Amino acid sequence: MATTETKPYFRFLSIEDEEIKDDILTMSVSSEYPVKRGFGEEILEHTPKAIDLKRFNDNAPILWSHNVSEQVGVIERAYLVDKKLKVDMRFGNSAKAKEIEADVRQKIIRNVSIGYAVHEMEERDGQFYATRWEPLEASFVSVASDPTIGVSRAHSEIQNTIPTKQMDSTNTQAISTINNGWDEYTREADQFSLVNAIKAQATGDWSQAGREREVGQELCRKHGQRTATGILVPNQSWSKRTFVTSSGSAGGNIVATDILEDQFIDALRPYSAVMEAGATMITNLQGNVSIPKRATSSTAEWFGADDADSISESVGSFGTVSMTPKSIGVYSKFSRLMQLQSTPQIEQLIRSDFLELIGSGIDAAAIAGTGSSSQPTGILSQSGTTVLALATNGAALSLDNLLTLKKNVAAANADDGTSCYLINPKVESALSQLKNSDGIYHLNPYDLPLGEQRFAGRRMLVSTNVPSNLSKGSGSNLSAAIYGRFSDLLIGQWSGIEIETDIYSDFAKGTVGVRALATIDIAVRHGESFSLVKDAVAT
Repeated sequence: MATTETKPYFRFLSIEDEEIKDDILTMSVSSEYPVKRGFGEEILEHTPKAIDLKRFNDNAPILWSHNVSEQVGVIERAYLVDKKLKVDMRFGNSAKAKEIEADVRQKIIRNVSIGYAVHEMEERDGQFYATRWEPLEASFVSVASDPTIGVSRAHSEIQNTIPTKQMDSTNTQAISTINNGWDEYTREADQFSLVNAIKAQATGDWSQAGREREVGQELCRKHGQRTATGILVPNQSWSKRTFVTSSGSAGGNIVATDILEDQFIDALRPYSAVMEAGATMITNLQGNVSIPKRATSSTAEWFGADDADSISESVGSFGTVSMTPKSIGVYSKFSRLMQLQSTPQIEQLIRSDFLELIGSGIDAAAIAGTGSSSQPTGILSQSGTTVLALATNGAALSLDNLLTLKKNVAAANADDGTSCYLINPKVESALSQLKNSDGIYHLNPYDLPLGEQRFAGRRMLVSTNVPSNLSKGSGSNLSAAIYGRFSDLLIGQWSGIEIETDIYSDFAKGTVGVRALATIDIAVRHGESFSLVKDAVAT
């Protein structure tokens, strides 16, 4: 038998056997149905010995979507009937409570979720039985339940502790439920529809977007955020998804298949040169962040095998890289969006539009952000980088200059196989036209597709966000060039992306404006990982 920490878990159930009499609603809230967890199938034993009803029989709350600030009722009595946990509950008098009560009576809301803590668990024939557990609260929810799986959605401040398959009482495994492949939140977030969310935002009618509202509310709770009019979009909703159709009574149902949380990064990469170069993305940040870095290293010494030699102490030092939330916003308009259906093609069109705008914005800030006017500080403005000056008023970039940039990074022990060059199209064109005395190109412009050239064994990426409008002395419209280990470029993301609609600006045209806000910051962990040119002449 294993003893686990008292942490709340959640499982969803369709409301059944309900009865309303004298303003008291009687309903089942849990059963012994197996629920798949990350460690196997979990079964809650429904016996007087296994379940502790003390809290439930002491006026436990009935909530809306596990939001502790939205209590809509109270449990007056909890009891077991035929291995099911039933409750008699009374609705409150708040406006929200009245709204939920009306929807329950009209059978619009049909799902309930129970929050509980497992105290002891046993493994029997490959299944895990909670032999001592305690219900904590019950919630009405809008997300449709799937009885073949459960829900293990934790509050944002809680990390669940779940026993391993060996069930050693001294060996428990901490698992973040947001990454649990069987987690109900993940399943629902995988099928989040941008079109449905935008249409519901524009019309105020969420009857066809219950999943999207529930997922957005969960993200708000997870990240401690509240948004008055927008809705947070989960990261996996920005990925290009694979859809399959199944035959339903009303026609084919579109369902998304396995999408991972970090696929937002993969989806964004084709639209961002710095991410393609290998920038490190850090997601789900909260508050201001300080990331440690080694400022100076300790040294190694050789010493003799006799007792006469000893190792001298050498002390390395550590610093920090700070990241604070900064907002980037993009705005796009879509015609006749209200008439569109949530098809894979339409979803992908809208995703691609926003990903291109966000990716370009991240590129511009990561490369040339000034650090002022609410911008992050980009590579060209970072301290600690090595700057190669070409001439007083700028000069053409040579192949020797490119080798020098690589040498500078290598001298700082920062050059590796992932390092690459990042230039703009003007510099690319100038370098591609360099010829020797026999008129032979130094860099064969026909060897690889545009933007995929290599030099000195390193990739050479091209982005129009690399500036071509710099000035030095009397020189103007000068270009930058960067060589570096881009894994030392950090891109931090707080929460998901918030979308908000505007149906009024172009009402007569039937056009809907959609604004997407992302909270992001950019930092360089080691400035010496980058070597720069800021005065290249290229036309």
